[in-house]
Amino acid sequence: MGSLDEGVPQIPMRFQTQGTHATLPDNGIGPDDDVVSVVSRHGIDDTHAHRAKSVAAGVPVEAHEKLVLEVKGLQEALGKSQCMLDAMQSRLQAMEQAQTRSEAQLDLLIRLQQSGAVPLSSAQAPPSSHGKDPGTA
Repeated sequence: MGSLDEGVPQIPMRFQTQGTHATLPDNGIGPDDDVVSVVSRHGIDDTHAHRAKSVAAGVPVEAHEKLVLEVKGLQEALGKSQCMLDAMQSRLQAMEQAQTRSEAQLDLLIRLQQSGAVPLSSAQAPPSSHGKDPGTA
């Protein structure tokens, strides 16, 4: 095996990362394959100041493009999911407000009935308008 300075690839390739030796397995990429460098970003800011140095990972262009498309698709799906979640949260808040109003109205009705301010008969549903009233027959 030759050194990296001689241009002869070593399998597995060895390189030093922040004082730690790492070994990459044989990934099937030959010296004549069309490959791209992958830029690793840290954080959410997309400026050059926050970009890590390019890492020559030896990723085939086809695989890289496929991964980029997949990531874009996942980002789109995440965005749609977030919109759906926001809409669901809005509907839930409206339902919770309606429930709170209904509970307050029910509490008021119960207190009025207990105090005798509202006769029990007037709090009940009106008689059905279908058919004859039993008192008029």
